Amino acid sequence: MQRSDKFVNPFYGLLLVAGLAFAMTAVCYGVMAFREARPVAAANGAKANEQHPLLVWMSKHGEKSLLIELAFLAAFTFGAIGTDDFWQRRKRTKKDSQETANLR
Repeated sequence: MQRSDKFVNPFYGLLLVAGLAFAMTAVCYGVMAFREARPVAAANGAKANEQHPLLVWMSKHGEKSLLIELAFLAAFTFGAIGTDDFWQRRKRTKKDSQETANLR
C-alpha cells in the first residue's frame, strides 16, 4: 500500500493533544462553576458539603490551568503555521531526490 504524499508537521500532533486537554479542562471548569452556582440542585442525594476531588482542584487551580493550556495552544498554533512551509519544502526535496535516484 502506497503512503500518502502529504507532509507531516509535528506541531499538528501537539495541537491535537493540547486542544483535547483544553477541551476537557474547560468542560470540568464549566461543571464546577455550574455546581457552585446551584449547590442545592446539584447535590441531589449527595452530601451537600462533599465535592469530588476534581471539582475541588478545579476550584483552586482551574483558571490557571485554562490559561496555561491556552498559551500552549497559541504557541503550537504559531509553531504549526510558522513551520508549515519548511515541512512542505522538506517533503518536496525528499520526494525529488527519491525520484532522481529511481531514474538512475
